[in-house]
Amino acid sequence: MNTTHDTHATPVAGLDARAVLTGLADRWDAADGPGYGALFTPDASYVQFNGVLLDGRQEIADMHGLMFRTMLYGTRLVTHEIESVRPAGEDRAIVVSTGAALYPWQKEVTPKRLSRQTLILERVDGRWLVAGFQNSRIKPFPTSGPLFEVASRAVRLRVDRARRAA
Repeated sequence: MNTTHDTHATPVAGLDARAVLTGLADRWDAADGPGYGALFTPDASYVQFNGVLLDGRQEIADMHGLMFRTMLYGTRLVTHEIESVRPAGEDRAIVVSTGAALYPWQKEVTPKRLSRQTLILERVDGRWLVAGFQNSRIKPFPTSGPLFEVASRAVRLRVDRARRAA
């Protein structure tokens, strides 16, 4: 099930961010690489969760077609939450959402599977397309506790040693 919960959505004239994300999910769920790519501008930039950069609609379509036949075979795309929608001009908006690609044996999004996406949407001929996409796995950095303290001391020691040697 593709669920969306809006939190800090700012209205952008003519934009239904849920509809854009649903369109992406529908093509993903159908394992339709060309259809998925068609939702991007011809010159779109797409950064995958592993940091690989895809350049343009065709490369996005080709890579997703390959992945839908291999590592992402049988997955479905779940939008967990739309965290924000912010205008970036008359025909552009920035959308931040969370979600995950789930395999058939996975019933819900777990913290381990959750990613955050930033999409730059652009209105082209009255249609909202993705011009930029960044996907990052959510792995909160610890800011307290014994492991944090030990790691912090180790970093300080190495930095101080490097500064003295310089």
